[in-house]
Amino acid sequence: MLPVCEGDDVSANNDEFAAPTMINLATSGLRRSQRIKNLTSASDSNDGPAIMAYTSSAKNELPFQKAKRKKPLMAFFSVLCSVGTLWSFATASMPHFHNGTCHSFTTRISNDYERINVLFDDTMNDICHQVKSFTTSNESFTYKQMLKEGDFREFLQAMLDEIEVHESREHWTLMERKDLPPGAKTIMAIWSFKRKRFPDGSLNKHKARLCAHGGQQTWGQDYWDTYAPVVAWASVRMLLVVAKIHNLDSKSIDFVLAFPQADLDIPVYMELPAGVTPIEETDATRRRYVLRLNKSLYGLKNSGHNWFEKLRSGLVDRGFIQSQVDKCVFFRDGCIILTYVDDCIIIGKSMPLVDSIIDSLRDGDEDFELTDEGSLDKYIGVLITDIDENSFEMSQPFLIRRIISFLSLDENKTRGRNTPVGKPLLNRDLDGIPRKHPWLYHGAVGMLSYLANSVRPEIQMAVHQTARFSMNPMRSHELAIMRIGRYLVDNPDRGMIYTVDKSKGLEVYVDADFAGCWSSADSSNADNVLSRTGFVICYAGCPVIWSSKLQTEIALSTAEAEYIAMSQALREAIPIQRLAKEINCIYPLYTPTTNFCLTVHEDNLSAISMSESLKFTPRTKHIAIKYHHFRSKVKTTYNPKGDIHIKYISTKKQLADIFTKPVDDTTFFTLRKLLCVW
Repeated sequence: MLPVCEGDDVSANNDEFAAPTMINLATSGLRRSQRIKNLTSASDSNDGPAIMAYTSSAKNELPFQKAKRKKPLMAFFSVLCSVGTLWSFATASMPHFHNGTCHSFTTRISNDYERINVLFDDTMNDICHQVKSFTTSNESFTYKQMLKEGDFREFLQAMLDEIEVHESREHWTLMERKDLPPGAKTIMAIWSFKRKRFPDGSLNKHKARLCAHGGQQTWGQDYWDTYAPVVAWASVRMLLVVAKIHNLDSKSIDFVLAFPQADLDIPVYMELPAGVTPIEETDATRRRYVLRLNKSLYGLKNSGHNWFEKLRSGLVDRGFIQSQVDKCVFFRDGCIILTYVDDCIIIGKSMPLVDSIIDSLRDGDEDFELTDEGSLDKYIGVLITDIDENSFEMSQPFLIRRIISFLSLDENKTRGRNTPVGKPLLNRDLDGIPRKHPWLYHGAVGMLSYLANSVRPEIQMAVHQTARFSMNPMRSHELAIMRIGRYLVDNPDRGMIYTVDKSKGLEVYVDADFAGCWSSADSSNADNVLSRTGFVICYAGCPVIWSSKLQTEIALSTAEAEYIAMSQALREAIPIQRLAKEINCIYPLYTPTTNFCLTVHEDNLSAISMSESLKFTPRTKHIAIKYHHFRSKVKTTYNPKGDIHIKYISTKKQLADIFTKPVDDTTFFTLRKLLCVW
């Protein structure tokens, strides 16, 4: 039997075994009157009352706003009286509400009170969170969304420019649908619009991008290889430091419509894009035509692969050698090039040499279309500012202000915090209070993660622990995100200041926090006894890569946790060491020894002893073989040619301490000064 909602006609329902009347949250607690009943029946569909129980609709709320204001106490009393029924019904479709057992009646009532308030402030469940949350896209729009924007005329002009460029370069051929080869299928065309901004937030241009629907392609028929590498942040920072050490000249270039500059190896047929009609045709007859693609349009599965192969071939033909460590770094005598999709950095001994390479790419047989962006003051969203001959700063002020706005904080009114994280550490908090704010938790974590990995290493540990609970965030996790935002409020324009110290080589600072996540509130969760690894790798006193993450296996002692952390850090450091050796062939770098020794700073003597000894003791023989990969490279009395030198360092000087656990304000300011130089 179908459920019956309060206010429905039940005269025809005489079954004594019928289900009890379902509570209607929209009318519960309101004065029963014929006027309200008529309004409800007139404005709702047959399924209206049931839907209103777990969604919100402005259309359905209007008839009841006046009644709610007249009887707020009665509505509140009704809610408390029917809390059991309301709770069981309203949370039936809420996966993020957990019915954990509370041993305290007061705690149970307090949690239910908070949850009921959430239900009545338009944040009922995950559906409402998704609908009402802010978007995390960087002002990106579909075709229909663009037409509703106030500056849609600028986007329409960008559409015309995009079509004109494709037509002038013959990226496609117009053909009638009847001429398609037998069995050939077409894929859709998709418009993507975006307001492109500079790192400081000012508007750069309105961008319209015509893409093909690669999701409608079939592997093995329409494409095979799809892999296309992108440059690592460590390579970018490393080469910027090298450029500062040797006072090198640099420029950035941007390839215009990069993907369509590469050829297709298999024919692809695409429908006409929205808003585009062939000349002398009408909307009724435009379906007769399709586009045969001659080049790799954006959106195709293999377009990135095709473009990178063309660019790589062009650089190799000009005498460049591809790095064995980072496939997006290319070396030639007196010059280094970094590629990130269609953005490139060229570093050379002199500006004429850099300009000659740009002219060679522009005038070569490959017919590259590119623009000279001039001096390197921004790259992939990061603002690069020269301070003096030995230092420069990398920052992202626009991203920080976007995060602050996303979290509904006011830069001028919100009270800041001294540190981004405090104690105790987060746990799953299954019996805790649900979230209150409508912003999307995943979106906040994503933006903060990019910021922490690019220019703000001091928030790395705080961001990582919030990212662990993205699947089921509670109020405690939300407050942790808000704390990071309040920390950023006080310093939105700051980033990392790189001051080059030519007397220092490649150094690694590594630390571990043994089982620091354990909490009595979630003692049955095995993840809570995992230790946390933190490390930072520096060259010439400048951080080039850092990390804060949980170890994948449970360590049985502090020494074991430190040893695992050292092994994980050296997995990143050894490739950086090889990259430095490659750079050294072009531009001589400071090398403490002839073998380019890598110095590791560790504050645990037992871990140092384990790394320098070949013996397997009863307390170390269980450690997985994968963590011993670096021992043959450690410099010891029996291996004097080793190029990894492990040194003891005091905990007070351990830079990696900020990546493993919350520290007090004094320690945080000291370590931030050493890392970010402010």
